[in-house]
Parts: sequence; structure tokens; C-alpha cells
Amino acid sequence: MTENKINHNLSWEGVCVIGLGNHAKNKLIPGLEASGHKVLAVVSRNPAVNMSGVQNFLTVTDAVSSLPKTTLFVIATPPNFHYVQVKEVIEAGRDVFVEKPAFLSHKDTVELCKLASDHNVILVEMLMYLENDSVQWIIDELKCESGLLKNIECQFLIPSVPPGTFRNESSLGNSLLSDMACYPLSLLAIAGFDLSNFVLVSDNVTKKKPIFYIKGNSQKTNIYIRVGLNGHYRNEVKLLFEDDRQVSCEPFFYGREGYRKFRRVTNSRNLIDKVYETNAYERMFTRKRSEWLLTQQKRCDALCLVSDSLERLAMQAGMF
Repeated sequence: MTENKINHNLSWEGVCVIGLGNHAKNKLIPGLEASGHKVLAVVSRNPAVNMSGVQNFLTVTDAVSSLPKTTLFVIATPPNFHYVQVKEVIEAGRDVFVEKPAFLSHKDTVELCKLASDHNVILVEMLMYLENDSVQWIIDELKCESGLLKNIECQFLIPSVPPGTFRNESSLGNSLLSDMACYPLSLLAIAGFDLSNFVLVSDNVTKKKPIFYIKGNSQKTNIYIRVGLNGHYRNEVKLLFEDDRQVSCEPFFYGREGYRKFRRVTNSRNLIDKVYETNAYERMFTRKRSEWLLTQQKRCDALCLVSDSLERLAMQAGMF
């Protein structure tokens, strides 16, 4: 019916956050508020949640049936809940941002991307690092120099997992494999690289510090990915060219405000620039609805490639 349709020229009048863990409270909600959005409601099973001026719903069904049609839904629950929650929000005709990794199977991803298109709503996987200028420079290098690239090396290692989080290696939805490998895989998919031949070279999932080594090849470029726990923090992308040039950036898969170290190495020079990045959470939420509509198909295509690759890697790791 006409009265239920969203005016797609308008921005959102408010936001409902689904899931109220530390990530939502410490990063998402501050980012939303700093970018000018009003948090109207939260969906939480915790009856003790009490935010001034904010409605609290126990279920997604209650929220979508009670809030205005122009409400943006932001999902910050563990990955195993995403499919059901995103589907319900989309079928209600609402725009939705979902925490990474968005979905755990290629089938689910294809289905929900099509559903979003059919309902003419926005579907966004929240990969905040993509808002950084330094990331766009690396993507430009990957696209422009692909024929000259010898190696791409991506490392995302953390010393420990915060206590009380959902992560373990019993399934893909709880694994560091999906939680961390989605970053480099998304970068490569957006830059136009083939993810279909990626293999899990080795993994230490039986140990206290799981680490995943992933290898692939695309456009005559060797690709190496290392993610997981390694006793220290490492967050870097490095490009090595046929003429022995190197370009690297660190910390790369990172959304917080601060400096990034951008290094260019040639036979005669070693240049280091420090690039200051503003808060990527705020930058992402500042984007207008019309901007997200324009990039929807491209983003969904990349999302499908990443979910397909994650699913295959998980099977190699014995998570299915």
C-alpha cells in the first residue's frame, strides 16, 4: 500500500539497534550519535537495559511493528543470528546495517541480497575500515597495478580474545576465521580479485591460539592471508610488485581514529607517510541513503564472493 512505502529521497528519522553488547555500546551507538542519528530504540533480551529516551523491545518483531517506517535497523548480534534478523527487517521494508561477517553461507547471502533488491531497501555489511582514505589508496593500487603485482600479503593478528565474547572454533559463526578473514577477503573482492581458489594451508584450531594461513592466486598474483591469535598485534597489508617495489599500510583493517603508516619502498628510496584517519564509524553513518543505494549491487556482489569463500574455508577447517 502506498502509505507503507518509504520515500527513498529521505534519510532515516531514527535508528533501532539490535543487540546491545560492548561493541554496540562503545562504538556503534557513539558513532551513530556523533553523525547526527537519533537512537530511538534497542532490541535486547536484557530487561535491565534502561537508556534515557530510548524504547526497549524484547524481539525484532515488536520493534518493526512499532517503529516508524523510516527507521534504520543496525544489527550487532553474533553472526549466527544475522540471517533470521536481517530477513525479518527486510521483509518489513526497512533498511538494515549488519555487523560483519554478515552471513555464514553463500546461499543465505544470495537470498538476502535478492530480497533487499526486491523490497528496494538498503543492506549494508558494516566493514568500517573501508571508509578510510588509506584503504581506498590501496584498493586503487590493486586495481591499477594488478598485472604488475607479484604478491599480496594480508596479516591481521591479535594477542588475545576479550573475555566473555562469543568466539571459539566450534563453528564458523563463532570462529576467528569468519570474524577476521572477512576483512582481507572483502578487500580482495572489492578490488576485483578471484577468491574461488583460496585454500586453508594450515590452521591451529586445536591449540589455545588459533591461527589460519590462507593462500590463493588471482590475475597471476600470489595472495597470502594470515589471521588469528599470535601473541602480538599485527594489522598490515603489503603489496610486492614485479619490479621489487613495495607498498604497505598499517594498521589497515581498523576503524578507529588515528594515524596509519603508509610505506613505499623502491630500490633507492624508503618513503614513510603518516596519514591521519578520522573515526570510520562516524564516516560510515554520515553517508546518505542515496549513496548506499548507488553502491548496493556492487557491495552485494562482493558480499556473495566473501561468504562463498568463507564457507569453503570453513569446510576445509572441519567446521561443518
